[in-house]
Amino acid sequence: ESSSSKLKALDKQVKALRQEKEDIHKQLVESLDRLKSQTKELKEAHSQRKLALQEFSELSERMAELRSTKQRLSRQLRDKEEEMDAAVQKVDAMRQDIRKTEKARKELEAQLEDAKAEASKERKLRDHSEVYSKQLEMELETLKVKQQGSGRGAGGSSPELQQELSKVKSELDKKVLFYEEELVRREASHTSELKGLRKELHDSEGQQLSLHKELLMLKDKLEKAKRERQTETDEAVGALKDKYERERSMLTEDNRKLTTETDRLCTFVDKLTAQNRQLEDELQDLASKKESVAHWEAQIGQGLVQWDSSDEKDARGYLQALASKMTEELESLRSSSLGPRPLDPLWKVRRSQKLDMSARLELQSALDAEIRAKQLVQEELRKVKASNISFERSYISDNDSTTKTREVFQCLEKKGTCLPCLLNTGLKLPDFQDSIFEYFNTSPLAHDLTFRVSVFLSPVTFPKPPAVTPTVPSPVYPTSLLTTPKPKAHQLSIKTFSSPTQCTHCTSLMVGLIRQGYFCEVCSFICHVSCKDNAPQVCPIPPEQAKRPLGIDVQRGIGTAYKGFVRIPKPTGVKKGWQRAYAVVCDCKLFLYEVPEGKSTQPGVVTSQVLDLRDEEFSVSSVLASDVIHATRKDVPCIFRVTSSLLSSPAGAVSLLVLAESEAEKKKWMGVLESLQSILAKNRLRNRVVHVLHEAYDSSLPAIKSTLCAAIVDRERIALGTEEGLFVVEVTRDVIVRAADCKKVHQMELIPKEKMVALLCGRNRHVHLHPWGVLEGAEAAFDIKLTETKGCQALTTGVLRPGGPACLLAAIKRQVLCYEITRAKPHHRKLWEVQAPGVAQWLGMVRERLCVGYPSGFALLALQGESSPVSLVSPGDPSLAFLAQQPLDALHALEVGTAELLLCFSQLGIYVDPTGKRSRAQELMWPAMPLACSTSRFGFVLSEWLGVTHVSAPQLRPLNVEGSLNLLGSEQPRLIYFSNNSTGDLAIPETSDNSKKLMVRTRSKRKFLFKVPEEERLQQRREMLRDPELRSKLISNPINFNHVAHMGPGDGMQVLMDLPLVSTAGAKMAASYCIHKP
Repeated sequence: ESSSSKLKALDKQVKALRQEKEDIHKQLVESLDRLKSQTKELKEAHSQRKLALQEFSELSERMAELRSTKQRLSRQLRDKEEEMDAAVQKVDAMRQDIRKTEKARKELEAQLEDAKAEASKERKLRDHSEVYSKQLEMELETLKVKQQGSGRGAGGSSPELQQELSKVKSELDKKVLFYEEELVRREASHTSELKGLRKELHDSEGQQLSLHKELLMLKDKLEKAKRERQTETDEAVGALKDKYERERSMLTEDNRKLTTETDRLCTFVDKLTAQNRQLEDELQDLASKKESVAHWEAQIGQGLVQWDSSDEKDARGYLQALASKMTEELESLRSSSLGPRPLDPLWKVRRSQKLDMSARLELQSALDAEIRAKQLVQEELRKVKASNISFERSYISDNDSTTKTREVFQCLEKKGTCLPCLLNTGLKLPDFQDSIFEYFNTSPLAHDLTFRVSVFLSPVTFPKPPAVTPTVPSPVYPTSLLTTPKPKAHQLSIKTFSSPTQCTHCTSLMVGLIRQGYFCEVCSFICHVSCKDNAPQVCPIPPEQAKRPLGIDVQRGIGTAYKGFVRIPKPTGVKKGWQRAYAVVCDCKLFLYEVPEGKSTQPGVVTSQVLDLRDEEFSVSSVLASDVIHATRKDVPCIFRVTSSLLSSPAGAVSLLVLAESEAEKKKWMGVLESLQSILAKNRLRNRVVHVLHEAYDSSLPAIKSTLCAAIVDRERIALGTEEGLFVVEVTRDVIVRAADCKKVHQMELIPKEKMVALLCGRNRHVHLHPWGVLEGAEAAFDIKLTETKGCQALTTGVLRPGGPACLLAAIKRQVLCYEITRAKPHHRKLWEVQAPGVAQWLGMVRERLCVGYPSGFALLALQGESSPVSLVSPGDPSLAFLAQQPLDALHALEVGTAELLLCFSQLGIYVDPTGKRSRAQELMWPAMPLACSTSRFGFVLSEWLGVTHVSAPQLRPLNVEGSLNLLGSEQPRLIYFSNNSTGDLAIPETSDNSKKLMVRTRSKRKFLFKVPEEERLQQRREMLRDPELRSKLISNPINFNHVAHMGPGDGMQVLMDLPLVSTAGAKMAASYCIHKP
């Protein structure tokens, strides 16, 4: 009875516990529902935040558009001001012309007065001569009278008097004739001078009136332009102010809404935290009750096992009662596991009757029934224990879910607290990518691959994978080490390293020829210029911070994974032996540095080859003895092959054989490269293709081998400057035009505006001007040689003023000459010449001014030559003083943005502002010495290396300034065209490596056809006809026909039915294919 009462009490306790469990389960379900609703609200809040972010980005874009419109309006205002200044200058010039005309009119009036005075003098002389002639006539008359009287007296005339009289008459006649002629001449000259003076006076008055009218018109235009500019400026400023106020009000309203939403989320998170704590307390109570039940069940089991079997009757009754209770407990547990359901009251009665019947049967049985009952009890106990274990597992899972909800709540609290600061700081979103260290430890392809470093050239070890913990790409430095009593700062200075060096902070290579990074004089700390601000500032660095593991951060693609010495074949092949090289897997690339033979084992800083692991064609594989027939037998197991893309046309692949120090070292190299490639493929870090390579024309053209420069004339024509002259290739029609016969065309400049072509050619490097018609095969109307340009080193074209004629600029040593180029004769006119600060190495137009590159510097020169040069390397900037210490060749200069320029030298690139001061601390580093530099018409990708091709590009040389046409110097030189889209500026022809085209003459002596000769074409046709396979290819496959019937010999032609209506040729072809003869 006591045991039955205890069992009943325990049964009641179990039922109460079940009820509590069901209540707790309901509460848990309700809490999960609330959690789902809360997560849904949180997602809605996230979506609202994303919408706010999008609105903010749209507003920022609007602000950028407004800024651009403002800049455009300011540029228009500047242009209007320049036009106004030009108009004012024109008005001043017209005033000066008016003054000159007035001065000329006064001079003409003075000349007119002088002419009048001379005319009066001549009139007086004429009167005087008339009076004198009358006197002479009177004297003559008197002489005649005297002669007559003397003759009468003397009776005859003396010969002397007659002679004297004749002399006087002749003199008188001469004098009269002379004065008459002089008078006529003076009158004619006087009238002509008067006419000219009157005409000039009339012209000057008309010119003065026209100038006055033009002056009035210009004044009206100027006033009108001022008024329009003022109204446009006022309207634009008003619109900008209105937009700014509207956007500002919208932003403040959004900020207020987000703040209220954040407060609401914070209160909601607090409520969830309180509910979570309450659930934890209830779960703890449930766990304590569960422990008491388990203890009770253990006691019952022990009692059953240790029960004395002497009292068989009591034992059987007790066992029957216990079995009934246990079955009830089991059924209740099953029902609780399946869910709450109503109990049937008759079920207990039926169950008790069955138990009584079983008890009577067991009383008749013997010890076997008791043993069976005990076994059944033990099985039931095991089942109960299993149910308890399942309950414990569910409890543990509930605990895990509660911990997860707690973490979610903590994240919500953190996000709720960080949301206002995110809004205030521009909503900077965090990065969620993991480091490659976690990928190395969890990747299925390299599950046993981790990296560590002991010395500079330590091999990679492969220990067991540690527990995976989320790592951060940037190093974490403990604060306790930074709070030393008196920390010292690094004494950093820019240093040039003579061998490949790694950054202590990010473990990446310090690529470059000079000034690769910072170096601390005290603790020998080394870092990039970009890593300086993120590096630890304590000097010396603690050892636990200085030991950085090797690895690559896949989020940013930086870091060093492996390094060591290997051997690669010599340039002549494996047969000639191997040469040492230093290999580094860094920044998703494989760097190879040559190691010089001799005592020095340190490699240089010049990269011999760079292979990109993100290349589609990149692969790593072992080799067989048949692949390297010239290698020794012991070296074959240590050799592996690295394959990458080859910059050629058609695109192919190139293989590089690498000989490791040992077979184990080879396995390590291959494991590192394959694992990195698979991880990069998983993260989709593909190689960004900037240029698409095309072969511009058939490489069998003889002129391509001797090409020195090139230019794209239009979509279907290319101009080639070769050793033999200037050629124009029509790529779609295979027409070759010999445009000019000048030798060695070093550079060409096309001036389509003035229809002129400028060539820098000849042994003495003179500049020649040719008409545009020579590009079309016409005979040159002129060939102008600019004699002053002998020894020209650089050539470029530009525009003096907007809308004005083109100008040609040539550099001869330090002298820069400027010529104006026009279509009209004499086609050129020298404008000015100016002295550059140094020997000119490069010429170009930058910021609408002439830019001259000379050793270690660039300078801007005014096109008119009136202002002093503006140096783009400011002597007042101490950070650029190193350029004066070691002269560097000037390669190129270009604008980067609106207020920044990039200066490219032979060993590095520098960013400066328009005043010549450094604008960025970061410098562009070249992995190898550049041969040439050209401006890409697709823009510079500043995050990557400038001018570095990450695939094999042997002897690639640009042929034009834009860099779109290049000469690939291989066994057969090829003309390569770079484009970033499918169409481009040039029509891409179909090319073949086995082309048998030749130059065929035409009627014009300057035009050739580049095609397969007729004899060769006929020979190819004969060969094709001999070969049945090739002959079958000549006939195209049948299309659009229905087979009607098979026709044998003697059947006759049957009518072909149901054929589709096609053209006559198509019908004949269909008919020929429908008739089959056996």
